[in-house]
Amino acid sequence: MPLSVWTRTCALLLLVGLIGVGVGCSPGSKARGIVKGQVTIGGKPLYAGTVMFITDDNRSGSTVIDQKGNYVMTDAPVGDVKITVTVPKLGGMAAMRGGKPGPPKSPVGEMKDPNNSEQGSTPQPAMDPSKIVPIPDKYSDVKTSGLTYKVEKGEQTHDIPLTP
Repeated sequence: MPLSVWTRTCALLLLVGLIGVGVGCSPGSKARGIVKGQVTIGGKPLYAGTVMFITDDNRSGSTVIDQKGNYVMTDAPVGDVKITVTVPKLGGMAAMRGGKPGPPKSPVGEMKDPNNSEQGSTPQPAMDPSKIVPIPDKYSDVKTSGLTYKVEKGEQTHDIPLTP
């Protein structure tokens, strides 16, 4: 290959590469941030749940709340977000008894999936229903939660205090 063709080919590849990098950094790119914090209600941490960040153009990120009320969202969309928080609903017999769970029917730390037969079913970790902290339904809806935040690139902390 003559030197001039080689030089033109390299220059073209370099130009295409630079254009590709420039497009990835454009304002329309889907940049993400890392947001961590604690979710509380009335000053007490939630035991379980989900936090979701949603932008006006429907980009979103979500993560779970750990047993100390902490969350770490590694895929938070950069920009102004609305926040929703949901917690597991008490179901089954606990709900029929007014949210007061009785003793577990399965071995401690396990519960069986009622939809699976005994053969081949895998025990799942049990969540202690007595530790689930109920929150107002408004926090589970992006239109009514009233929770907002501006996510920046990089890592940041944002606690989410809820009111009962």
